[in-house]
Amino acid sequence: MHIDDYIIRPPQTREEWDELPGLLLDYRNEFEDKTCFTSFEEEIADIEKVYNVPGSHLFIAIEESDKKIVGCVAMRTISPGVAEMKRLYVIPSCRGFHLGENLALKILSYAEEKKYTRILLDTMNEMHAAQKLYLQLGFTKIEPYRDQNPMKVVCYEKKFF
Repeated sequence: MHIDDYIIRPPQTREEWDELPGLLLDYRNEFEDKTCFTSFEEEIADIEKVYNVPGSHLFIAIEESDKKIVGCVAMRTISPGVAEMKRLYVIPSCRGFHLGENLALKILSYAEEKKYTRILLDTMNEMHAAQKLYLQLGFTKIEPYRDQNPMKVVCYEKKFF
């Protein structure tokens, strides 16, 4: 497989929206610690209602050959001009093709296009590859921006302007 074998775009069909909760459950189940999965059940119960509304957005990575969703990334507005990047995930068999990076770049470009001034995210301490990616993309570490345990969660910010 190669990065050109994938398309990154918003979900377009009911079937694609319906496939996302299973993908995100796989994501959550990779980790013992569920710190970064607050309000997760409510989110996946109606994922389209959460991310297909003004102030939120979601992209999926689709394998062109079989139209299977193999990754995703989302964002939602948390205050005027400030978004939070959420749910960056690529299935294990498709890692190593820069899909995570391309998904992150897509959501960052979208946020900048929509005139957000900064984007925040939180990740678990053990997500070392993700943290390396965030630093490469120009994020900087910040103090927790919600009621988060800094022993379990690392927070990042990227400013656009």
